[in-house]
Amino acid sequence: MAEEGPASVDGGWWRYLVSAIGGLLLVVGVGSVLLDAQLSSEELLQISALVVLCLLLIAVGVRIALDLTDSEDAIRILAWVSGGVLALATLGAWFQFVVPTTDTTFQTLLVFLSALAAGALFGAVVGYYDVRVRSLVERASREQGRREFLNEQQEALSALNGILRHQILNDASAISGRAELLDAEKIDRDTAVDSIVDHCEHMTDTVDRIETVVDVLTWVTDTGETSVDLAIDRAIATIEDDRPDAPIEVTGETDTSVLADALLYLALYETLDNALRHGEPPVTVSVEERTDSVVVTVADTGTTVGVSPRKSLFEPNTRGTDSEGDGLGLYLADLILDRYGGEIRLAGGSQTAFEIELPQR
Repeated sequence: MAEEGPASVDGGWWRYLVSAIGGLLLVVGVGSVLLDAQLSSEELLQISALVVLCLLLIAVGVRIALDLTDSEDAIRILAWVSGGVLALATLGAWFQFVVPTTDTTFQTLLVFLSALAAGALFGAVVGYYDVRVRSLVERASREQGRREFLNEQQEALSALNGILRHQILNDASAISGRAELLDAEKIDRDTAVDSIVDHCEHMTDTVDRIETVVDVLTWVTDTGETSVDLAIDRAIATIEDDRPDAPIEVTGETDTSVLADALLYLALYETLDNALRHGEPPVTVSVEERTDSVVVTVADTGTTVGVSPRKSLFEPNTRGTDSEGDGLGLYLADLILDRYGGEIRLAGGSQTAFEIELPQR
């Protein structure tokens, strides 16, 4: 039953209001002619002009009815029609008062009806093209958004392909190499088994991270007011599930909201996890509220970042020279934050700190 409503609205009477207005004015005008048995040449000219205007208004109304699919568009067109009628009626009344051009009440009526028809026709035409232009702009915007989305998806898929080739193939090659050495009895059995198990676990972790990236890419963004405090608490709780004694300290005013969604905690988790894995404890999380944004800073006591250039920190497979990570954490954080119009960057200063800036509106 819920799906039948829009269909009945689309075929509703409101689509034909403009034609109905034209028909009403035409009926009134023709009816007035029938009541006045004798027509002067001037009155004949006036009624002819009225008939032409009404027929044009009816034709425009039919075109609008055929193209119209949204009641909001109908309201917009009717607003233009009302404005046109009011403007022309006011102008005609003022002109008739200042410079009288009719001799009889019948002529005044025809002039008034013609002004109404002309105003309605003007409003209908302008309103119709206003709706058409808005529709074209919205369609172009959707197409542009779709192209941007597809470009982002393509870039992300290329990154995932690189991750698979780089990490999975490396682990597979290492496992194959250890198996061959073990088969040739050129390596200790326990050493080979430990190495193979480690690489298998790394492959499993990589697949899990890739699954998370895919989930982020396919997540339908529905941004709204999201609590920074709750996102930080959830990120810390997720870390403490594996590392109960993780040295994390939260400072600043966290009771604020940003424009984000439920995945915000994951971006914070990845940034915190990166600091704990590659920085020097303790890790400090501070929150600063600015004019139109909130900045969450994740800092540790480390002094250097072993990656150059620094912008590549947020690209997949980027790792420091001594890092044993998978190079996905900061990339995943950047991927999530970009969905909200947010940003993650490496802050300047004597310690290693990442700033996450998120819009509030």
